[in-house]
Amino acid sequence: MNKFILLLVILCITTQLRAQPEIVFQGEPLDSYVQQEVVFDQTLYVCGRYYNNLYLSYERLRSPNETAIAGSDEYVADSIRCAGGILTAYLPDVWSDTVRLGATLSRLTATVTDSRKIRISGSPQFDNNERPTAAPSMGEARITVCAANLQYYCPEWEGTFGAGSDQEFAIQRTKLMKALQNINADLYAFAELQQGSVALESIVSGLNALTAPDRYAYVADEDTQTSTYTKVGYIYRTDKIVPVLKLGHSSPSYSFSRRQYVQAFQEISTNERFVLSMNHFLAKDKTGTASTNAARMDNAEDLISYLDAQISENYYEDSDILIVGDLNCATMEEPIIYLDRHGYENMLSLFAPNEYSYVYDNLTQYIDHVFASPSLVNQITNAAPYHLNADETNRFSYSYGDTTMYRYSDHDPIIIGLRLSSGDNSGVQDNKPEEVRVYGSNEKISICSTSASPITIYDIIGRPVYSCNDCRQVDFHVQKGLYFVRLGEHVYKVGVY
Repeated sequence: MNKFILLLVILCITTQLRAQPEIVFQGEPLDSYVQQEVVFDQTLYVCGRYYNNLYLSYERLRSPNETAIAGSDEYVADSIRCAGGILTAYLPDVWSDTVRLGATLSRLTATVTDSRKIRISGSPQFDNNERPTAAPSMGEARITVCAANLQYYCPEWEGTFGAGSDQEFAIQRTKLMKALQNINADLYAFAELQQGSVALESIVSGLNALTAPDRYAYVADEDTQTSTYTKVGYIYRTDKIVPVLKLGHSSPSYSFSRRQYVQAFQEISTNERFVLSMNHFLAKDKTGTASTNAARMDNAEDLISYLDAQISENYYEDSDILIVGDLNCATMEEPIIYLDRHGYENMLSLFAPNEYSYVYDNLTQYIDHVFASPSLVNQITNAAPYHLNADETNRFSYSYGDTTMYRYSDHDPIIIGLRLSSGDNSGVQDNKPEEVRVYGSNEKISICSTSASPITIYDIIGRPVYSCNDCRQVDFHVQKGLYFVRLGEHVYKVGVY
């Protein structure tokens, strides 16, 4: 009899185990598994959170604006993929603010409650939930630049996007000082500073208290009237670099005159010089890209016009230009493509193409960017985001009283390494021949080369759409989208809109 009971127990357990199907989610609805407990035989990624809900997917999903031009077939397909690629996971026993974005779950057991909804009982084991403690390595850089959106309003904060009280501001400042000390940059370019000089003075005094007297200073901009409006600014290490020539305002618009600065800096040990352009383009409103894109295009066009004029007049006596800042648009949006088409190379696409600086609606994206002039590209040792903020939960924000360096803002800072050398100022890049121009406009890819070369144009998924064995000039009409051009041994990414 005991053997019979034991056999029944074994059969019941075996039946239960067999009734628990193993599945792999790739974005398809789970209708056939509703009200069943399943095992996800894969790694799932936390893409978002809301109270006791986590939003999971089979990968960290990127905004379609990162990979394709709005309106293109690729953009539409990617939008559909992202919309369907999220599982809403209800965890009654877990508060989602304890979980970082990017954390993973392996072989998760859950009950399917709807086509894209699941319920997870108990407290599952999250992997990759650790916070970074060191900034990305900049290799052999002699100068480290940090570009960051701070949301730092001091001494007035009522009605701003930063702290909401004296107490919150004190905590925000503590968090920010810890982050900046950890980053240990030689030059900081900040966006969303309160207009006036007090915000910059507050940061400089904090850094000097943590390091050494007078180690850091800020670039004066003759702006002393405090207001709740925002501006950009520079703070530099006085024993490493020094500002030279006059601070420039690259936007003629009064509203943006203090949100687009250009300043030349010189390395003390080598007398090498470069120009740093810090920008804060207009933010999107609730309607998304369309209604505010024209303003950001004005920001981009004003910047390029200003830089072109200064370079043509040889004002800086150097062509090494670094463009950074919160540009409030993703990699394949029009203002970013405009910078690329006017000779500035996207350093984050080169060094960290799969990373991000911001998370919105469960999707990762770059809205903070780094572009370099041709003469500066080979003097950059690395460019990468430091994930201190975008993945963090509100539990780590200053409004909740946390005093660690995490979540001092909602943007990740971007770190850039420079090893300046006048030998690289010829304007020639190792990876691009000087005599070649490749660009896209008006639904056309244009290629000009002084020497004949084999040319092939590929669409975004690698299919050849045009080929020529011995060409110097090509004007090929295409649909809107992202393309790759192979010219001899070199490959160019081209966006057409």
